[in-house]
Amino acid sequence: MEKYLVASSGDTLDSKVSGRFGHSGYFLVIDPQTMEFEAFQGISNDEYQNIGRFINLGIKKVIVGNIGHSAYSEVISFGCTVYLCRNMLVREAVKKVADGDVPVLKEPTLKDSIHSARKADDGYGGRRGGRGKGRGLGLGPRDGSGMGGGQGGGMGGGRGKGGRG
Repeated sequence: MEKYLVASSGDTLDSKVSGRFGHSGYFLVIDPQTMEFEAFQGISNDEYQNIGRFINLGIKKVIVGNIGHSAYSEVISFGCTVYLCRNMLVREAVKKVADGDVPVLKEPTLKDSIHSARKADDGYGGRRGGRGKGRGLGLGPRDGSGMGGGQGGGMGGGRGKGGRG
């Protein structure tokens, strides 16, 4: 029996399709023939959802409001097809996909994941802000002509969530 996985903003069929697949508030596994479903709570915004845990439930089609490259690649690697159903209720989206009214999504809708900036290699696995030249104050007169020359080797301030330090 073929089932659909829907990224949802809530845990009912009358919830909206979520605009963020990998960070959806809920995932609904739905039988499109009976509309029976099971709701699974999503994860926090700082984590990434591994959809592999749903595939053994008979998922063949995935309904999203948006999907990034990594999540899209993962879904496709499991042999599923992806359908873009923005601004729809889950119930409406499932019906449209089942009726063939929504084309298969051929590529991700987002060029980069929201984590792309965090994944940049900053020497701390993306968990800290970058290192860079600081704003050295120089050691001398107020005109900045002192020994430091403004070339301090400061550490970047970063906005990350901690790291190895």
